[in-house]
Amino acid sequence: MSPIDEIANWEIFLWALYQLGGSSQFVDIEDVALECFRIAPARFGWRTRKNLPDYKKCAKALQEAEEKSRRPKMLVKTPDAFARQLTVEGQQWIETNYKRLSRILQRETPVPEPKQRPTSRMLTEIERSQPFILWMETKSVPQEKWRMAEVLHCSPDSSSETWNSRLESARSVAYNADRKIIIEFLDEVASEHPEWFGG
Repeated sequence: MSPIDEIANWEIFLWALYQLGGSSQFVDIEDVALECFRIAPARFGWRTRKNLPDYKKCAKALQEAEEKSRRPKMLVKTPDAFARQLTVEGQQWIETNYKRLSRILQRETPVPEPKQRPTSRMLTEIERSQPFILWMETKSVPQEKWRMAEVLHCSPDSSSETWNSRLESARSVAYNADRKIIIEFLDEVASEHPEWFGG
């Protein structure tokens, strides 16, 4: 048995997502499928045409990675369902399994972020927002939903699913940038107002 046989397809999916910058941004699942095929063509290729990627095999790996009954939620999906991003828990899973996966799957460093770094802009906007500044000074979270809607770039009337998606995306970016203070702020807001996020 080869070393790669010890790794499940859902683990390869998470690794591919990480390699494509999924810790700090949403990545199209078609790009993840191609990366999975590049890493493990025997796993993600057609049965009769091994030179072609099989999208269904990648979709199954994604489904297994997202199954809440088997493991904590690791991925955040966009409203259009075409992109994925690692949550904080997903990034922690990568950190725990990094040596094992990099040794077998071979690529040592992830693909860097685009030079524009839109994720850095997101964190700067949070840090400059009135709710965050007030929280830093007083440790009181915003009580007006519209103020937090501005921070998360959504509408006060957006669905709780949208609110939760924006929250998890911001947490993922902050975790990837090692900005623990932003995560603490976001977690306190979510804890104080669970109804905003479907809790």
